[in-house]
Order: sequence, then C-alpha cells, then structure tokens
Amino acid sequence: MTNRIDITFKRLKENNEVGFIGLVPASLPPFTESIELAKTMVEAGTNILMVHLPNFIPWMEGPVLQKAARKPRWEGLKREQVFEFSTVLREKYPELPLLIMTLYDSVFTMGQDRFLELSMEAGVDGFDIPNYPISYSNDELNFYRKAKENGIYCIIPISYEVATAAEETKEYQMLLKIVKNAGGFLFVMNAPGGKSGSKDKLSTAELKGAIERIKGLLQESGNPCTVSVVVGISTPDDVKKVVKAGAESFMIGSAYIKKLQNGESLKGIGSYISDIKKATYLP
Repeated sequence: MTNRIDITFKRLKENNEVGFIGLVPASLPPFTESIELAKTMVEAGTNILMVHLPNFIPWMEGPVLQKAARKPRWEGLKREQVFEFSTVLREKYPELPLLIMTLYDSVFTMGQDRFLELSMEAGVDGFDIPNYPISYSNDELNFYRKAKENGIYCIIPISYEVATAAEETKEYQMLLKIVKNAGGFLFVMNAPGGKSGSKDKLSTAELKGAIERIKGLLQESGNPCTVSVVVGISTPDDVKKVVKAGAESFMIGSAYIKKLQNGESLKGIGSYISDIKKATYLP
C-alpha cells in the first residue's frame, strides 16, 4: 500500500502547492480539545497532521512545546492514549497523513515493538523522532528498518551545517547516508541548532542553497523523497521564503500553540492557518 505521505505530495505537486504540516498536542480522553483543534486545522488547509507524544526529556523543544508537553503529562495522559487519539483522527480523516512526533526515550521505554504495533493499529504514516541515531549508528537498534518494513517513514532532520558540509568531511558522509535512507520527506532546519520556536533563522539564500544541495543529492541517488522546512516559521513571509527556497512543505507548531496558550480562540487559529496557507501556492 502506498504511504499517504507520498499520495499527498503527489497531489500537492499537481496543484502547484506547498504542503503545511501542523502539530496537534493530545488532550485527555475523550480528546475533545485536540479533536476540535485538528478539525480547525484541517478545515483551514493543513495537509499533514503530526500528533505530539509528550517527552520527559524534551531537549530539542522550545519553551512553548515544553509547556504543551507538560500539561497533558501533569493531567495524567498516558502514552498509549496518544495512539488512541491518533486512531480517532484516522477514522475522522482516512486519507490524511498522520505522524507521531516524540523522542526516542518514549520509543525505548515503551519498547520498539509495542510502539510500532500501536502505530500500525492507529494508521500512522510516519515518525518524527529527531534524536534517533539513524544517521550515525547504521540503525543498530533496527527501529528504522522495522518501521520501513511496515510502511512507516522515519523523517530524518538535517541541520544547515550538515546540508552544506564540505565533501571531504565526516558531515558530508553523514549527509550522503541520510539522503540514501530518507523516505517521505526530509526536514531541513531553518535555524542554527534546530530548536523549535527559534528566533534565529537562515536567510533565503542560505536556505535555498541547502535545499538545492539536498535535492541534487536526492536526484543523484534516485530517491523521490521531498524536502520540508522546520523551525523558525510563523508568518506568511516565512512561508514565502520556504516557497522561494524550493521546499515541498514546511512545519509549524510553536506559533499557533503559543496563541492557544495565550487564550486565542479556535476561530482565530483557523484564520491564522488560512492566512499561512494562502502563501503556499506557487506562482
């Protein structure tokens, strides 16, 4: 069966459209708050939903997502319930790609097989697990291989420093390995360090150079994987930069979650996402 991510990017390309990947924190069962947020996002034009599985060591997350992770944990949300929420979303949106965003400590403590089993039952299409060491461990833990065998993509992040590394360096060899193994889409970080909510951003020229280099290597390797931009995106102008740089998609999480934390209504979030989506259509 073809992964829903591939189907979605094919459709986006046909429509001359850049994809919007949106993050959805899980609330307590019956998941009313999260379902309403997801509904608002999809109706406003979100193309891929990424469900946030809270981590206990959110080392790559900024203060907004750390706060978003602490709230459900303190309220008693169980990790298995995040997959129940994903199942609800799958039933509601049978053709929409769903991803789980977490860190590998969650996978490890739950057990890889159990994590994969729950993901398959929920109809998950991909994982965003940025600290899983695929790029420098040769997948010794076999998580990437097992996910791929079951039709699930592990999304691999690439920092600007690795994307632009000189060919004689170890970083360049890592880049080649990432490009070879990538599936679905690759995340290119739009900020040094790659921390969510970052105010430091790459210039349009820097981002475009990194994306062009990655796309060239993907083409050389015969890999149809697409390129997505993550971190430091919050405005239509940021999205226009992504479009100019040549990416097929981008992810936003912190920007509208912060608005929710500050009391913004779902109607306001919908208007925000609609404005973002207006900037995703190619000229």
